[in-house]
Amino acid sequence: MMNKYNKNKAFTLIEVIVSITIFSIIIVSVIWIYIVSNDITTKADINRIMQENIKNINITISEDIRKNWILWVSSDALDLCDMDTWSNYYKDWDKLCTNSLKKYYLAKKNETLNQFIRVKSSECSDVRDHCYIVTWDNSPLTNDQVSVKKLNFSLSKDSIPKVTMNIVLVVWKWLWINRKLVEDSEIIFQTTISQRPF
Repeated sequence: MMNKYNKNKAFTLIEVIVSITIFSIIIVSVIWIYIVSNDITTKADINRIMQENIKNINITISEDIRKNWILWVSSDALDLCDMDTWSNYYKDWDKLCTNSLKKYYLAKKNETLNQFIRVKSSECSDVRDHCYIVTWDNSPLTNDQVSVKKLNFSLSKDSIPKVTMNIVLVVWKWLWINRKLVEDSEIIFQTTISQRPF
């Protein structure tokens, strides 16, 4: 009688294996759902951040061009706008100047000097480089969460001058973001802005 009672209370090896298998499937499913939902949320955050930066760049430069007109585009390394480049229509340059003497260009942040230093697009192509679009007063149009890989301005020779702006943005490396999401975050933005008629 004692043997029969003890036999009913014990688990067989097959029951234990089946229980562990079912538990493992449930745990793996829950973890997979968490990872997928976390990636979806992260993608939405990245998209929002990119759109905010693009909107800020576009609004700021568009308003300046419409109020003050396009002066010229330039590729000079100095902090001046080179007037000779006005003859170089349809060429890509990396600095835009408006009639208000405002400038827009690529820069890297120098932490020791606490200011931005102008750079060329070729200096921003590496993933380790953190580049910003900076305005004439040395303030960034892009925030710390994105990096600008490329910036080009093309000036057209029309009755009403236009500038075509080409920007390549990527999300800046966040430690908690999957590397694949960082690589997939690149946005290529192009728009043409015309100044108001004289």
